[in-house]
Amino acid sequence: MKSLIAGCIVAIVIAFIGVFVLDSVQKPADQAFATSSVRL
Repeated sequence: MKSLIAGCIVAIVIAFIGVFVLDSVQKPADQAFATSSVRL
């Protein structure tokens, strides 16, 4: 039972770390697809 709870806690922690990493890496669409000839 302790290993199940520990596994759930580790999975939640990894998910939160992934959210923060992806949030810092990804760009909004208006920045990612903007070129000199595009109006948004």
